[in-house]
Amino acid sequence: MSKPVPGPPRDVHINVILDNDKPVNFRIVPEPPGSVPMGPGGELIFKNEAHSGFFVYFDLKDPNKLGYKFPPNSKINDAVWSKLGVGACPDTEAWEIFDPKSVTNQGMTLRVRNTNVVPVVGKFGYTLRVTKDGGANYLPLDPGGDNQNGPIALFVSSWIAPTVAGAIVALGTLMLVSDSFVPVTALTFAIGGAVVGFAVGLLLGRR
Repeated sequence: MSKPVPGPPRDVHINVILDNDKPVNFRIVPEPPGSVPMGPGGELIFKNEAHSGFFVYFDLKDPNKLGYKFPPNSKINDAVWSKLGVGACPDTEAWEIFDPKSVTNQGMTLRVRNTNVVPVVGKFGYTLRVTKDGGANYLPLDPGGDNQNGPIALFVSSWIAPTVAGAIVALGTLMLVSDSFVPVTALTFAIGGAVVGFAVGLLLGRR
């Protein structure tokens, strides 16, 4: 069996709703709700699930007309900073998780790439930076996140089915060649068949 190839990056949209700037009050809401899981602290949780990471679109919402936007593309690296580690919301330049790609929609949408692969896996902090004066000054918004890596569903599907099949075949073979399949030996053969089948299944699943 050939090894499954992850699909293209998944597009996800995250609403960044800025309610106030004095004091700073904002909300992070996936669109549609539930499309990206969130942890108890409001952190976004990224799981590849058969995709090669993500393109994340941060859509800034300004319900109270505060006038903030993401900086222009000429200052794209100022739009978001990110760093691996718990409580690591960066206040200096860092792009360990989110690679800023473009600002569109008249400054209201920031597109970033999150590859979500080793070594950038685990809790991380990021700071979105919005401005009212084209990037002369910034308002930092610092939610949190969690990269949980890997196309887990693809890996599991690639070895579980052949492993189970291998175990069944091995057990059946041992039963047929046995001259005395009595209750005491049944357990012995079952355990032996399962072990052999597991090994055979793993080999089949990794071809």
